[in-house]
Amino acid sequence: MILTITLLLVLFSIIFYKQLVLHRQHGRYPLPPGPKKLPIVENLFNMPRNGVIWLEYAALCQQYKSDIIHLSALGNSIVIVNTAKIANDLLDKRSSIYSSRPPSIMLGKLVGWETVFAFRSNDSSWKEQRKIMSQAFPTDSTRFYPMLMRATRNLLEALPYADDIFEPLHVWAAVIIMDATYGMNAEEAKAYLPIARGATEGVVVAGTPGAFLVDQIPILRYIPEWFPGAGFKAKARFWSELRETMTNIPFGLTKQQVAAGIAIPSLTSLALERMNHDQDVGEQEKLVKTAAVAAYGGGSDTTISALHSFIWAMLLHPEVQTQAHHELDRVIGLGNLPSFTHKASLPYIAAIVQETLRYNPVAPIGVPHELIADDVYEGYFLPRGSYIVPLIRSMLHNEEIYPQPDDFNPTRFLDGKGNLDPEVKDPADYAFGFGRRVCPGKFFASTSLWLAIASILSWYSIEPEQDGHGKPIKPQLQKRLQSDPISLLGQLPPFKCRFVPRFEDLRMLNSHEGD
Repeated sequence: MILTITLLLVLFSIIFYKQLVLHRQHGRYPLPPGPKKLPIVENLFNMPRNGVIWLEYAALCQQYKSDIIHLSALGNSIVIVNTAKIANDLLDKRSSIYSSRPPSIMLGKLVGWETVFAFRSNDSSWKEQRKIMSQAFPTDSTRFYPMLMRATRNLLEALPYADDIFEPLHVWAAVIIMDATYGMNAEEAKAYLPIARGATEGVVVAGTPGAFLVDQIPILRYIPEWFPGAGFKAKARFWSELRETMTNIPFGLTKQQVAAGIAIPSLTSLALERMNHDQDVGEQEKLVKTAAVAAYGGGSDTTISALHSFIWAMLLHPEVQTQAHHELDRVIGLGNLPSFTHKASLPYIAAIVQETLRYNPVAPIGVPHELIADDVYEGYFLPRGSYIVPLIRSMLHNEEIYPQPDDFNPTRFLDGKGNLDPEVKDPADYAFGFGRRVCPGKFFASTSLWLAIASILSWYSIEPEQDGHGKPIKPQLQKRLQSDPISLLGQLPPFKCRFVPRFEDLRMLNSHEGD
């Protein structure tokens, strides 16, 4: 009882101080529109807590007739950005003050991801980790082509036999990311799949704004795990153990290979070889280690989610598949696999990739930025320390940019001659983040996704599963619901389908491999 009373007194004192500072700050400029703030708790009860929080935030923007709104919860200032124009104005054009990350208690302090550049503030460690990432994943991804071709061929051979299509997608993503990050071959990468999946799940759930009350009430981090309502502490401990395993063991193996002179070029090996041995080697190794695990975490679930969305869209839109098959057969010939030399000649495939990123964005809500100085935008005061939350899904479903946004229509990205239309905004400009926080693996991820989509469509028709009489079962697929678990990712619910070979030789190959 004494502990509870003490915690409450400290909490109310902190909230009162934050609210007093905020009231004094905004002076003659009003805060952006938003729900009425109650005493002490402010907008705590207006904060979305369901599985599709990006839709709830978008609904608040619509309710208050503004594409920039303000909420505050227990002293925390939150600015919701609903359009690409505002996101570009703030996060790109004013990136010098909008590129930091707010402190995260659950994800950062308790799970332990605060040292990883994707979630830390703009300090020297962030800059060094980003440099390592940029060197490992340049805009020119040609050195990855052979590895991507091998991994994608293995994916194609596994898809028809999977009871759960998520499984081969996870293996495909693990193989390409573990190879690029640690130089591991396919069999070595598969061994880390369960650990990596658990660790990235922790990032997705713990990093979602509003998922855990401890992020609004930081003092809760100090209550013991046995305390009623402290189940988040057990989750954090479990995810932290997975994070440590995923961070240390693959790095240690690659470090040994570098020392023995047998390492395959990768983010980790190249960064270790570039280290300055006249400086603190231990600190440099920590930077490499955290950059490497960030590369895995940032590149696995996102590419899986995008490819899963593509398969879902093809199942519901056979007319898109038919047009894609025509283009592939004309350019590369029936039965052949595409290579990167074909990319410029396959505009409809490129349009499918763009529409996949747009229609069901991997991250419907962006990781919050932190504003590090008071600012004024369009007559509204934006307080220092605010969490700036971009609603990426709203931007990619803006009907002024993408007419009829709820339709899956790749031709929106093509001109009258069937070529990619440069006048239509590429969804990748929004889907991979803004300003100095744009994903450094953006081009690698886009390249991987293009090859997987082009290859699947070259070999297969994606069709509904069949009942016991061989008749197709009409897909009953829905997007995520309010009742679904809260998450940063726009993941779809599980579904089943068939990958039907498009040519006889492949049918014979699949029949033989299935024996």
